[in-house]
Amino acid sequence: MDLTQLKSFVTVAAEGHITRASEKLHLSQPTISSHIRALEDELGVTLFARSARGVSLTRSGKLLLEDAQKVLAASLHLRDHARALSGTLDARLQIGTILDAHYLRLGDVISEMRERYKLIQVELQQAISGVGIEMVLSGELDAAFVLGEPRDPALRVLPLERQHYVVVIPRAWEGQIKTWQDLAARPWALTPPKGRINKMAHELLRARSLAPASVVFADQESMLRDLVGSGVGASFLREDLARAAVKGGEMLIWPEGSADTMLSLVYLKARERSPEIRALLRSVEDVWHTESRSAEEPSSG
Repeated sequence: MDLTQLKSFVTVAAEGHITRASEKLHLSQPTISSHIRALEDELGVTLFARSARGVSLTRSGKLLLEDAQKVLAASLHLRDHARALSGTLDARLQIGTILDAHYLRLGDVISEMRERYKLIQVELQQAISGVGIEMVLSGELDAAFVLGEPRDPALRVLPLERQHYVVVIPRAWEGQIKTWQDLAARPWALTPPKGRINKMAHELLRARSLAPASVVFADQESMLRDLVGSGVGASFLREDLARAAVKGGEMLIWPEGSADTMLSLVYLKARERSPEIRALLRSVEDVWHTESRSAEEPSSG
């Protein structure tokens, strides 16, 4: 067996479908299928039960999945340890981002990293919090800035700064929104369901047995601000953005609704000793003046 076969096995198990696994791994479906068949032949067991709806792990597959994940994690550790011993860092970091680059201090973080490691390359990818977390877990991203403090034993979390979010409404609604029921009956502009802003807004409404009447989705806060300013609907914005927009006459803050969350950096626990992750953490910690902890440790709020 080889590592590519194990990676195909783990990815198909996670996705429940060979088509989705092939898209995630950027391999053809016949290639993925051949990896699974070769692995089954070598191990002498059937890993998946096939059906019209996709594939599901057999009992043997479930028992062997954890072993396969451990082998892949160990191979990453071996590679990272060897690269650390070489004394050089010629690597590419793929980082998921939210908010805006200035607020995340990305310019300072990347500049400091490249001062120490001239050959390091950084690729930034916009991803709402839930998607960023999924991409870190799948290995598509090395790390991601997210809102919230995910509880997943496979992750490490670096809390950066507590964020205060407020409900905002179009200026044209002034005097029309008296109750939560009035607010829920109007349109909303929120991030997609996997975004933390979406979850916070729904949590506030659900606590009052309410839900938004309709939602327009946008994956960036700047777009949410524009949508509220254009009168499309209510939203949930970071307080500093909301107050700037109010000052500019774009919208109003509805005083009855607010919530706090944490801006965090997440990365795989299995990668915490890799030289590129260490380089990123050192720079982020220097710029943000903070220290990382395990995602299994309790959050402070």
